[in-house]
Amino acid sequence: MRHIPHRLAAPVLALALAATGLGALTLGTAAPAAALGNGNALTPPMGWNSWNSLGTEVTEDQVVQTIDFMAANGLVAAGYNTVTIDDGWSLWHRDGQTTDLVRNADGAMQLYDTAGNPVAGTDGTGTDPTSGHLIPRPDHFPSQTVNGRTVNGIEYLAQYAHSKGVKFGLYATDTYLTCQMHPGSLGHESTDAGDFVSWGVDYVKYDDCPYGPQITGPDGHNYYTQGEGKELTRSVYARVQTFQHALDAASAAQGRPKVTLSVSAQPAHTGVPYLLAADDPARTDPVVQAAGTAPFQAPGYAPTGVWCGQVANLCRIGGDRDSELDGVLWNGQLQTALQYPGNVRPGSWNDLDMMFTGWQDVYGAWGTTDTCTCHKPFTDDESRTETSVLAMLAAPLVSGADLRTAAQSQHSADGHTWSTGIDAASLAVLKNRDVIAIDQDALAKPATLVGAKPANATAPVVLQRRLANGDTAVLLVNQDPAASRTVSTSLGELGLTGPGYTAKELWTGASSTVTGTLGASVAPHGVALYRLSARPATGPAAVVDDGRYHAIGAGGSSGLVLEVAGTCSSPLGAVADVNTWWPTHTSEQWTFTSNPDGTVRITDNCATATHAHTVLAAGTDPGNSAYLLDYSPGNRWQEWRVTQDGATGTLTVTNVATGLVLNARTGTAGSTVTTDAADGAAPGQGWGVVS
Repeated sequence: MRHIPHRLAAPVLALALAATGLGALTLGTAAPAAALGNGNALTPPMGWNSWNSLGTEVTEDQVVQTIDFMAANGLVAAGYNTVTIDDGWSLWHRDGQTTDLVRNADGAMQLYDTAGNPVAGTDGTGTDPTSGHLIPRPDHFPSQTVNGRTVNGIEYLAQYAHSKGVKFGLYATDTYLTCQMHPGSLGHESTDAGDFVSWGVDYVKYDDCPYGPQITGPDGHNYYTQGEGKELTRSVYARVQTFQHALDAASAAQGRPKVTLSVSAQPAHTGVPYLLAADDPARTDPVVQAAGTAPFQAPGYAPTGVWCGQVANLCRIGGDRDSELDGVLWNGQLQTALQYPGNVRPGSWNDLDMMFTGWQDVYGAWGTTDTCTCHKPFTDDESRTETSVLAMLAAPLVSGADLRTAAQSQHSADGHTWSTGIDAASLAVLKNRDVIAIDQDALAKPATLVGAKPANATAPVVLQRRLANGDTAVLLVNQDPAASRTVSTSLGELGLTGPGYTAKELWTGASSTVTGTLGASVAPHGVALYRLSARPATGPAAVVDDGRYHAIGAGGSSGLVLEVAGTCSSPLGAVADVNTWWPTHTSEQWTFTSNPDGTVRITDNCATATHAHTVLAAGTDPGNSAYLLDYSPGNRWQEWRVTQDGATGTLTVTNVATGLVLNARTGTAGSTVTTDAADGAAPGQGWGVVS
């Protein structure tokens, strides 16, 4: 939610965090839900949004300049492949009206009863009388002729973006008004979704901006501003879901690709429980119910990190940020993001708002006509810190900088002239391929905190992130804005047991060998970001003869584990596959037991008529399925050698009869496990102990 002025007041944000329980780092008990599943955003989206630099007055020419700059300066090639126009692109009425929207004294849209009389709407009643389609502002987005056909300015920009290999995004809201009081999409979901799809929109930023008076309920509690009408009777969850379904329906009807949906709802919106409709889907959603709802809140509002990934691809988990780095550090959104790792998976990502890396003050000549700390541009160290934190959290990388040339981005005011265009150093930060690779890593597991929570706002923070190829990313953060600090951790704290690791610092490119302590002197508000790769070292696997059943996960499969396909009720001779891990499924539990000759048999934990602790066997040729049979002593196809990388803990499982290696070849749920020739670059041949 972005009301002018640009900055969200700190007391409001603090109130929001307190109301949602985000001040304490407590993990919910709900199991991760399925992601939206529209096939989009399988890695964190990357791109640009107009708001931070161009605000409500963004124009067609400026967007064209931005697309051209991104393509010419390597940003599109680096993965920043989406440009999005934020709030303010439409007129203040739909084409079914002759005048702008009527608003009441609280700034909300005026609602009416069935007799046409104005109502306050704060009891959840009231009707939106507007109709028709959204209209791009003709002075900002004039119509153009393309191939002999006249198209509006938004459709023209979508076509222009596509011609440059760029996706196009547009802003809308699940409320009656947008944050800047243009028409919202609440009640007009099918119309707006159909228009967006027909215009060629690939990505929608969907905000939540309820206007109205403070609401004091019959319980005496002040719920503050939560909106009116359907904003009170339908949860954010429900309103987003309605629009998402409308987008999918429009895409199907028009034969176009599905649209990526980014929810920008704010944690300040907690709902009014007694007004929420009885049939609201958030009331019965198992993930929402399992997580619980705080007192004086309604299900399906804050916190979005609980449920958002089920109805959208990107999920804002905190308030608006400005160009103060604290917004992305521990006392900002970092600790909030760490609370919701279950919302991070292919197709669902926690969003920490647009980036300020490379952003320059648009409100005045910084240090001359404007000295507000909320508008102070980042130092290069701070830009590297913001980008590193987002990459470690697998967050979307959406730049808010002015991605145009110095001449195109020139401003003049109060006798001063300055440019807001991004500089070369900031461009280099955004395009660092090693850092982008951390953000886009296929394992899709966000960072975790190493050690205790920081004692205060300037204490160091250490994060680690497991990567798909078995490497570990480690981020050393100096939160102190005034002094350099030595920040360190150890292999033991990181849970790495190998004899040594190669550590590449991703901002300098320097490499070193780490055998115990990893540390660096870090500049104020700076970071050191390392990628640790195990030095080759293998040995007997610790799981052999430990007397326990284990789940083992296939590398490159986003957490899928080895199972008896069809579970324990399948017939004898069933193949093995990889599937979603459930701690209670005995078909996904295996024990590793030494045979007299030192080989290993791998036995399932099934106890049924068809699978009574059957053992894993291999076929004779590469690509044959691994399958389950009753144990036959001395059968070499049922015997395995299980070795473990001492640095990463990765298991390699090799069949004794064939010399072929157990392999999750495709790494997708339900795919059959095979045995294939050993290939150190094949992620599916590396298995991790999950439990």
